[in-house]
Amino acid sequence: MRGRWWMVAVSLAVLPACAVDGLLVGALTGQSHARMPDVAPQTIAGVTTPGAEVAILGSDGHALDKLKGTADTQGAFHIDVDGTTALQSAALQARVGRKQFLALLPQLPAQPSVLAPARTFDVRDLSPGATQVDVTSTTLAVLIAGKLRNQGMTLSATSADSLSKTLIALDKDLLAGKPALINVAQQVACILLAADTTVTSGSPELPFDVSGVGPTLRQAFLDQNSHTAACEGIGTITPASFQQALNDASATFAFDACFASDRIQVVLMTSLKEGVLDGSCAGLNPYLWASKDDTKTVFITGGIHKDSRVCSKGATPPCLSDAEVDAATQALGNWVPNKVPMYDDGTHGDSVAGDGIWSIALALPYWAVQGNGAGVRIAYKYTYGSPGQGWTESEEFPGNQRLLELVDVNGDHRVSRFDWFADETSNKDKKNQLPPSMGGCGSLSWPSDVVLGLDGKPTACAQTDVRERPIDLDGDCKADGWPPVGGVAPLTIACPTK
Repeated sequence: MRGRWWMVAVSLAVLPACAVDGLLVGALTGQSHARMPDVAPQTIAGVTTPGAEVAILGSDGHALDKLKGTADTQGAFHIDVDGTTALQSAALQARVGRKQFLALLPQLPAQPSVLAPARTFDVRDLSPGATQVDVTSTTLAVLIAGKLRNQGMTLSATSADSLSKTLIALDKDLLAGKPALINVAQQVACILLAADTTVTSGSPELPFDVSGVGPTLRQAFLDQNSHTAACEGIGTITPASFQQALNDASATFAFDACFASDRIQVVLMTSLKEGVLDGSCAGLNPYLWASKDDTKTVFITGGIHKDSRVCSKGATPPCLSDAEVDAATQALGNWVPNKVPMYDDGTHGDSVAGDGIWSIALALPYWAVQGNGAGVRIAYKYTYGSPGQGWTESEEFPGNQRLLELVDVNGDHRVSRFDWFADETSNKDKKNQLPPSMGGCGSLSWPSDVVLGLDGKPTACAQTDVRERPIDLDGDCKADGWPPVGGVAPLTIACPTK
């Protein structure tokens, strides 16, 4: 049986089985109402290394309770899944000591009815390219997870259909010997060959991080393992060298999906952490205008900006209808403070629960923008207060708003924006405090605007910070990565029949 290779930053969504009948009524039982029978279970079966502990992983990389099994002496395993449970964009892990094999599971549907019989799904049918859970399936998972991670995403940010199609395409390219993919496959094989299977106690580090943050290859694994991950023709593997191999491979493939052209997911994030630096690399006090109180939470408010192209105001397409303006403005809170909550619980675009970063994901109107063309424009502001509280002691700064033009700069089919709460050097519009030495003009302009000076002539100072952009991830005042968007998937549509 041929080998299989890849790794995964996995996410699992446990979805309600809406199709499962609640009551069987009338003629079926001869009674007006009858208690429904138990939903038949489902089973995931497959083959991996003998004796491995097999589990379904959640988005944090930890095994989910009850969704576990053990491979027998021939490597066969099965995991029982409640019939009402559906899995989407999940991962399966098989481990022996420090050896770790992975396979992506794009989708396991729940039972369609209480009358449906028990059924078994083979991993090879659920995970394209995975004849078994081995080096090849691990390589495929690593490749997809690495590309998503480069875009600040986890597996839950992709559709099941997109994952399946991408797995099929990657498997073909791997079989065809595409050099960048083979390089990753060889490194995965080398790492797993070096992994110590004899560790049975303590907390042995596994090689691959499937949580969606940090390096894909764990340094702690390399430190703990009795063998250095080095193979003939490859040399010593480090987290940095492995990440570079993933980056090179990521450039050779794209996720196969069709995306909505008139709507886009917008993820807004903010943090009130103290001891951080603002956009001018100076100390930031997030509580300059909003009083600190541990009972408060973070909200957002705003609406469609007055400079947006609105059809009823004479704008030519692309433009917003009045209904789109009203719906988007209401979704953003319509400038009512402390009404629309943000989240720090691992949902709604939040990547890590309880880390002090608050997020919200909104599907807003959109059209593609070329160059400095004008896109949909929104204005917004964060507040830190209690539900129903007014502006006093809760707004991040008075008399100004934040500006954002919805342009997909990094091509991930989402618009993401991370802001430090109360950062007045960022995309604050009127009295912007970014110093002139760093390009500040005292106010913001849209990229399509021609900014005039006091003499009525175009001026060289045109401060624009009104689109999504990379952020400083390590506190060195240099933008070095895109803000993560948690499990927010792009808006997809059914692809047209070819």
